Amino acid sequence: MISASILRKYALLLPLSGLAVACGSGGEPVKIAGGKPAAGAPAAADKINQLNVLVDASGGMQGFMHANAPGEPGSNFQQTVAALLSDVNGQHGAPAAYYFVKEATGADPRILVPTSYGALTSAVSTGIQKPALGTELPLMLAEALKLHAKRPGTVSIIVSDFIYSPKNAGETWRVKTDVKDALGTADAAQLAVSVFAGTSEYRGNFYPGNRTRPQALRGEKLPYYIWVVGAPALVGQVDGTLLKRLAGQPQAHFNTRFAPPYAALDHFQNQGEWYKADPVNGVPALSFTKSVSRKEPAEVVFGLDLKGVPAEWQKAAAQGLRLDAAATDATLLRTWPVAQEPSAATHANLQQYTHLAKIKLGQVPGAGALLHLTLPRPQPAWVAQTSTANDSNIAKQGPKTFLLTDVMQGVADYFADQPSAQQALDLLIRVQRAE
Repeated sequence: MISASILRKYALLLPLSGLAVACGSGGEPVKIAGGKPAAGAPAAADKINQLNVLVDASGGMQGFMHANAPGEPGSNFQQTVAALLSDVNGQHGAPAAYYFVKEATGADPRILVPTSYGALTSAVSTGIQKPALGTELPLMLAEALKLHAKRPGTVSIIVSDFIYSPKNAGETWRVKTDVKDALGTADAAQLAVSVFAGTSEYRGNFYPGNRTRPQALRGEKLPYYIWVVGAPALVGQVDGTLLKRLAGQPQAHFNTRFAPPYAALDHFQNQGEWYKADPVNGVPALSFTKSVSRKEPAEVVFGLDLKGVPAEWQKAAAQGLRLDAAATDATLLRTWPVAQEPSAATHANLQQYTHLAKIKLGQVPGAGALLHLTLPRPQPAWVAQTSTANDSNIAKQGPKTFLLTDVMQGVADYFADQPSAQQALDLLIRVQRAE
């Protein structure tokens, strides 16, 4: 988001009064598909109670939200965001609320201005008639989290260019800390952030984050971002349902909890005598009817359906999956895509999975043990590639965002103490002796 001070410097923008505002925040209710419950975590509490959509209405966003001549297809931004708004509006379940984001002024101290689905989608499709001054990124995040505090179970979808430049140009080194502090009003264990990046043609004045002269662009590509903020499991639900259309775009996830279905496969490359017992606290359980040993180990193949997790994680799973053996001698023998399994055509039950993982076990403690099938968190390389410390000639540089690495590092620093900072997935498996 272009900082307020940058826009004030150019004195080109008008108050928000021209926007179609104050039409009520009720909107149409939204349904979020819950999918299958997460293994090891009860799904009853994973319910979205409110879905908010916040769209940056600053002058810096005018270049993405512009009028189109008859027959023009609209920009990538317009097509993507209009489709997302339609998805939100067309579903039923949790209520949706819509907001324009702008700077607080003496005449209107609000940062989030409630509006309607119709007014918001009209601004995206035909342009912001009278854009507002932009608010600072930390303030925008803090205001969104205030709504979350008022109503637990809230998820916010925030659309902006997320350009952040502190008011004092000599304090750009504080960007990481400012973003971290803005998130600090919430409990890191109860919060997640997913970031989806896109590029779109930009028509109009671009206001550099480093406060140099505005640049007139005529269709050059610039980045924009869709952030999803809320409880870890709820953000995972939104990512896997409403944002399916963004699955192919660059993305980063901080503490987002995905719940891919997985299960032990009967009669497929297995050894030993065991059966699938009733889950224990939602965790799949295997009961062994015969003692296992290093001389007579058991082997179990698990099917994993990773279609609902980020594409980068799916690619990493075949080589990157790890096993925490807990109090056993379990080892992960092999992980491979179902598409590479020669016998998949003759085993119809494999088609519901994307990956297979074979585990070898030669010891089952009397009290049982909890194994962890984990995937280390991939680091999104696109962030550094998209970031710039000087956007004074953006037309020549290509699609870059001012200090994006610092913004994203601030988010990462906030979640640094959470297990998800190291692990993308943690799938639990209980092994026990049969009674």
